[in-house]
Amino acid sequence: MSQAVQDNSTLQGHLDELEKEFVELRNRVIGIKPVKKDWRRTVGMMPDDELSRKAQRLGAEWRRNGSEN
Repeated sequence: MSQAVQDNSTLQGHLDELEKEFVELRNRVIGIKPVKKDWRRTVGMMPDDELSRKAQRLGAEWRRNGSEN
């Protein structure tokens, strides 16, 4: 019987800890404000290098070919 009591107290301790973590996470999520989408924030995010230029070129090709289907 003492094992059952110990298991219940351990379980209650885990539940209490999970409830605290949930409240913290919920408060973080509620406090998050949406990012203002603006082209000025996007400019300069990718470096001007060969890989970026290739990605841009492939994206343009994909959009051109995708519009034909």
